[in-house]
Amino acid sequence: MKNRYSQIKFLAANYSRLQGLRMVPVGAVVLFVAIWINTRQGDLGGPFLAVAGAIILYWLTDRYYNSVFGRVVQTHLQLRWDLVVSVVFSILAMLAFILDTAEILPISPLGLIFAGALFVDFWLATRSVQGGAIALFPENVVAALVILIFSILPIFGISWWQSIGFDSQVNGILAMNGLVLIVAGIWGHIRITRDLSAGEAKSNDITL
Repeated sequence: MKNRYSQIKFLAANYSRLQGLRMVPVGAVVLFVAIWINTRQGDLGGPFLAVAGAIILYWLTDRYYNSVFGRVVQTHLQLRWDLVVSVVFSILAMLAFILDTAEILPISPLGLIFAGALFVDFWLATRSVQGGAIALFPENVVAALVILIFSILPIFGISWWQSIGFDSQVNGILAMNGLVLIVAGIWGHIRITRDLSAGEAKSNDITL
């Protein structure tokens, strides 16, 4: 960014998107579900408890960011865009999961959808930035590339999921997605806390 004002403007416009800790509960649930499916446990109590725990952690994360850094109110246009993207990729993820489970393709459609969602999220955040976009939101780009690479490795005959103890590609890619989301979330949190001081961010609600 050319100056501090431009950086603050970018952070304010993408405040919710850049709050990395929000990704950690989501990644933890995805990772847990992958491990649970791999062990073929019949009791559904584990996944339900994991989802409930993730919801609580997500709420606590929201409270943490609001209390430490303040709150930014998104415009109705931003909220509509986020809703549309979430619905579209949720539907695509379900279809991709079915394809992965059926083992029709040599690649992982589910992994490609995860990578695509991260790329789109990056584009929505940086589409108005003239230069240095990757430096502003690096964790999403790196996470998307890692997931993309592991999604297409089977084309080359590399069954990488077996080497880490998973019995199927879909379980392996779920675990990989979950782990990558956790790491990217922690990375994003460290970055935003470095870029924003509590004194700069703590203010009255701002409408963008």
